[in-house]
Amino acid sequence: MKILIVSQHFPPEKGAVRRIFEFARYFVSKGHDVSVLTAMPNYPDGIVPEAYRGRFYINEKLDGVNIHRSYVLPAANSAPGKRMIGFIVFMFTSLINSFRIRDNFDVVLATAPPVTTPVIGWILSKIYRSKLIIEIRDLQPESSEDFGNLNRSFLTRALKKLMHWFYRKADKVVSVTDGITDYLGTIGIPKERVTTIKSGVSDEFINADSNGIRTTFGWEEKFLVLYAGTLGWAHSLETIIEAARKLTDQPDIQFVFVGGGQKRDALEGMVRDYGLRNVAFIGTQPLEDIPYFLKASDVLVESLREVPITKGTFPCKLFEYMASGRPIVFGAREGEAIDELEKAGGALSFSADDAGKLSELIMSLKTGQIDGKKLGQKYHQHALQYHRREIWAERYTSLIETV
Repeated sequence: MKILIVSQHFPPEKGAVRRIFEFARYFVSKGHDVSVLTAMPNYPDGIVPEAYRGRFYINEKLDGVNIHRSYVLPAANSAPGKRMIGFIVFMFTSLINSFRIRDNFDVVLATAPPVTTPVIGWILSKIYRSKLIIEIRDLQPESSEDFGNLNRSFLTRALKKLMHWFYRKADKVVSVTDGITDYLGTIGIPKERVTTIKSGVSDEFINADSNGIRTTFGWEEKFLVLYAGTLGWAHSLETIIEAARKLTDQPDIQFVFVGGGQKRDALEGMVRDYGLRNVAFIGTQPLEDIPYFLKASDVLVESLREVPITKGTFPCKLFEYMASGRPIVFGAREGEAIDELEKAGGALSFSADDAGKLSELIMSLKTGQIDGKKLGQKYHQHALQYHRREIWAERYTSLIETV
């Protein structure tokens, strides 16, 4: 089959976009012809690599995947207004450049967000007379409304109606969490047209070692509490700083933030104001090094802001956390992520604004009151058995072949 994937973000960009690349490679390995319509790389820092700078269109091949890149207005993750303009710019440049792709496709797969990719996918599915699959990684604008990024207004209501219309027009809708699948049922999308295909985790996280990370950063004698990912508005990261403040009497406990985002400056400001010496920000690291950081930790922490939509949220990094075989402390009182951790071996959870409970859990793991090694092994085995990316990629392939 000939498959066209529409995704504004794609490697070498970092983050969850790796999911669609690895699925694309798997489709190729099964004999399918895969093309990707995407933008010039610039996420998350808004910097376009020199090889792509000033170009309106580039065609390249990566691991058998044929990639068509279009001009986009570069925008850092910390500039949401500019990013929204970039979404619209990409919609037009990608449609213009789609005429360079002299091929007929059996399936167009549009992955969202942003909300413009289903628009592009629907138009191209009509041009190519192909089947349309819309993949939903995050519900927009619903998510932005709940987190306060967008005020509820006539615009967001209209945008929701438009997105729901596209979901109904798609031949299949793929959701990445059970919560999104449930939500689609509430807005009238027939159950038989929705398939849940989770992100899973790749082998480099399952098989990683620590690769000398502790020595490199001088953490050999530290009890390492690590957060890896976007320092963004969806995460209640201030609670982690407050927990670090409560644990200043434990000089061997080191908190580390790996990643960048809109909240980094504010979080670093908190650390300076409190005069904390037990918190380090090491910025965005190469994607291939992230498994080593996870493996080097003693505790992995995540904390989502507790708004209605997070009950059905499952951060894809949680699969990577589990695969690392380290205990996870999760900031949420309920929801899909907590349920998955319970199934995997037990959830260590705290209310996202309860720094006291977080610090207690960290101390319980440090003192051995909670057997973190045993719990981490259970998480690792659960990820290995149920969430290896190949498992989900095979389901995705079957869906595409039968759509």
